[in-house]
Amino acid sequence: MPKAIALCTPVTDYLVHVDHIPPPDSGASLLEHSFQYGGNAATAIVTVARQGVSAGIIGNVGGDDNGIAQRVDFERHGVDTRYLAAREGKETPYVICLSDEKTNGRSFLGKRADNRISPYPEEELDMDYLLSADYLLLDSNTPATRKAAAAMKAKGGEVMFDASSYSETQEAMLEYATIYITSEFYWKTRYGERDLFECCRDMMQKGPHTVIFTLGADGCAGVGPQGEFRLPAFKVDHVVDTTGCGDTFHGAYIVGLERGLDAKECARWASATSAIKCRTIGGRAGQPTADIVEKFLATGEMDLSFVAERLAYYSRVHYELGEA
Repeated sequence: MPKAIALCTPVTDYLVHVDHIPPPDSGASLLEHSFQYGGNAATAIVTVARQGVSAGIIGNVGGDDNGIAQRVDFERHGVDTRYLAAREGKETPYVICLSDEKTNGRSFLGKRADNRISPYPEEELDMDYLLSADYLLLDSNTPATRKAAAAMKAKGGEVMFDASSYSETQEAMLEYATIYITSEFYWKTRYGERDLFECCRDMMQKGPHTVIFTLGADGCAGVGPQGEFRLPAFKVDHVVDTTGCGDTFHGAYIVGLERGLDAKECARWASATSAIKCRTIGGRAGQPTADIVEKFLATGEMDLSFVAERLAYYSRVHYELGEA
C-alpha cells in the first residue's frame, strides 16, 4: 500500500515558454513547448514517487485521451492509480501554461468546459485504502477531502494542504490539516503587512502544527514544532520555468518527513528539489530523484543529465497505455 496518497483532480498542461510576452499584433520567439501533466497535489504526489516513497492517487479524469495520458504518466512514475477514475462523457481539465524568459513570470489559460469533472465523490472513498497511508496530500475543499482529512488526522497521520491562493474556502481547511503550506500571495492577501511568523501562529491556532509560506526568490519561512525558521532560496543560474515549483515543494516536504527530518530541514530539502525543477519547463520533466537532491545539497552541483530524456518523452501527448 502507498505511504502517501493524493486526493485531487489532475490537470493536463500544454506548456509554452517564450522569450517575452508580446503585446497585441506582434510576435515573440518560442523557446520550448511541452505536453506535461499538472494539478497541485497531483504533481506533488509525482514528486513523492520520483524520490522513492510509495505513492497513490485518488481522483477523477475524463474518459478522453488526456485522461488516458494522465494514467500513463502516473504509472510511469510508479504512482498507484487503482482509484484514478475515468468518468465517461467528462473532459479532463486542460490548461495552457505560458512562461517567459524576460520576467520568469507565468500565466495560465484554463479551458472552460460544460462537461467538466465534478470532485471525487465522498461515497466512493475506500477508507481502508486511504488510511493505510501515513500522508495525505490535498489541494481543495470538498466533502471527500474533508472526510479523508478528518479520518487521517484522527488516525495520527499527516494531512498536507496546498493553498495556492487565499480564499475563505481554502482557509476553512486549516482545521483539517496538520501541515499547511501556502504562498506569499495568500499571506499578503489575508494579512497584508502583518509579521509573517505572527500570521503562521494565527493560522496554527485553527489546527495545523506547521504553517509555511513559500516566498519565491526570497525562499520560504514558517513555524513548525521546533519553532520559527527562515530559509533563503537556492541560487539558480538560469531559471527556465517556475511552473510546478510550489507543487514540487509540497511533495518533497513529504519526502523529508519520511526521511525523519524536522520542519526546517524538510523545507530545505523541498527548496532544493524545487530549485532543480525550475531549470526545466513544466512541472514533471525536471523532477529530480532523491540522489540528485542529496548531491546538490552536499556539493552545490545540479545534475541535469536526466532532463533531455524526460523532455523527449514529454514532446507529445501519450495516449496509449502501452507507451508507459
